Amino acid sequence: MTTTTISLRLRLFLAFGVILFLALGVPAYYLHQNLGQTSEREARDSARRDLRSVEWMLSHGSFGSFAEVNDALRDLAARMDIRVTFIDLEGRVLTDSGVTAERVERLENHLGRPEVTQALAGEIGLSLRYSDTVDQELLYAAMRTPASGIMPEGVVRIARPQSQIRKTLDRLYGRTGWVYGFSVILAFGLVSLTSRQIGRAIASVAQAAADIGQGEPGKRIRFSPSTELTPLVQAFNNMVERIESNMQTIVKQKMESEAVLNGMKAGLIVLDGHGRILRGNYAAQEIFPGLSTFAGRKPMELSLLQDLQDACDAALQKRREGDFSQVGVVVSLAGGRSFDVSIVPIKGDAELGVIMVFHDITEIKRVEQIRRDFVANVSHELRTPLTSIKGYAETLVGIEKYDPEQTRSFLEVILRNANHMNTMLDELLQLSRLEHGKQRPDLVTVEPASALYSAWKSCHPLSKDIEFVSELGASTPPVRANFEQLVQVFRNVLENAVKYVPDETAVIRVHGHASGRELVVFIEDNGPGIPVEDQARIFERFYRVEKDRNSSIGGTGLGLAICRHIMANHGGRITVQSPVPETGIGSRFIITLPLAGQIPEE
Repeated sequence: MTTTTISLRLRLFLAFGVILFLALGVPAYYLHQNLGQTSEREARDSARRDLRSVEWMLSHGSFGSFAEVNDALRDLAARMDIRVTFIDLEGRVLTDSGVTAERVERLENHLGRPEVTQALAGEIGLSLRYSDTVDQELLYAAMRTPASGIMPEGVVRIARPQSQIRKTLDRLYGRTGWVYGFSVILAFGLVSLTSRQIGRAIASVAQAAADIGQGEPGKRIRFSPSTELTPLVQAFNNMVERIESNMQTIVKQKMESEAVLNGMKAGLIVLDGHGRILRGNYAAQEIFPGLSTFAGRKPMELSLLQDLQDACDAALQKRREGDFSQVGVVVSLAGGRSFDVSIVPIKGDAELGVIMVFHDITEIKRVEQIRRDFVANVSHELRTPLTSIKGYAETLVGIEKYDPEQTRSFLEVILRNANHMNTMLDELLQLSRLEHGKQRPDLVTVEPASALYSAWKSCHPLSKDIEFVSELGASTPPVRANFEQLVQVFRNVLENAVKYVPDETAVIRVHGHASGRELVVFIEDNGPGIPVEDQARIFERFYRVEKDRNSSIGGTGLGLAICRHIMANHGGRITVQSPVPETGIGSRFIITLPLAGQIPEE
């Protein structure tokens, strides 16, 4: 809240003004009053003394005429700088040193003058007033004097000009005023300088505080205007240092926390107390592209999953009830990714609500599915030969009289199915060793044509009337491979081709060429081909194209899976292309191997 207050400088000026007024004004007023009264008192005393001197001179002087009196009074008045007047008891002016003899007769009656009245009463009369006769302010003193010589009884009066006293006092007051004025200016100048220094110190404190508030805590107060403010300056600088240290610690901890959060593989999203999105780490941004644009919105708007929103609402409700146990939910997002989401309520911070942690279980789900498929496929693949073996064995057991030829036929079926099961188990063990890296191949220089010849030779008993064309020869560059495993790869692919090519017009063609540091071998056939939707899965174990699953075509369903792992261990790869682009039918398996000399021999 902002309030209007008086500035420190104005406060200092007002306070110092009051102090100066009390320190200078009161003594000045007292001096003025005292000097005025003292000067007036001294003027009255001096007037009384002068009056007695004039009265003595008139009483004891020997004058032959009033002309001599006038001359004596004028001379005395000139020396004493006063005006002397003699008035009879009826108020007529008989002589006056301040006017000529001709004007004396025209002077008005003085019987009503205050000082004359007091003198006639037997006192020394005193009066201060302006005189129209001499046009100035005069101090009058009068006393009654008895008759002496030619002088009748009357009142002698003197008048002392006050202008000199006034001038003296004015000069004194003027000088005192100049001294007071200079003192006031000097004092206010010192106050202004001091207040400015204090103001700069306070402004520097305020600026430093503002800089700290804006995240720039780098400034210090470099000077102290007074010893009184030194502890404040030192305390503020120490506070700034502690704030900087704390801010560095906070920034460091924040960076460490962000590094930890952003280094997590699990996605993390923070919701506020109202269930709105605040922020998320890098993993969460990969899960939900554009996450930052959903700040302040509900998880439902981000994921379009009602189950996730319900779980968040349940966690927030439990938090409001004081229950901070986590809530879990499994969700599936677009693209087939699955996540186990743990929603954890946050304690102690009213602004923060819950944290959603997304654990990617897509691979776990895939492995579980593979495991289920594996169990189902093994069960299916084993059930057929076991059923055949069981059926023929039960038939043999039930025969009372054996026909040697029929018995031999039954036993051959039993042996063939047993061999099929044995082959399947051998291939499962080989596949397991390849997957776990336990069967590391010894790589040597191998001629591809020689390995292809050995593979085709082992397939020949299965061959129909097939036109087999191989363009691999002596000019084909050698590769770095394990001869037996390369023969197995070629044999598995050729066996599949032999099984699926048509009986009358069967064609298998093999050719290859070098591409950079690799040799690319193409094995093509003119069979029915592989549907596009099945091409990505034919290298999975036990996977067979649906239309062939229940056909009479034999096989364990593990050959191509073994081929894929062998090629991976060789640093190569195997892919499929169907139909063949040049013919529009059949399948093309593409086998890529590193050329000899590209990989050091082990």
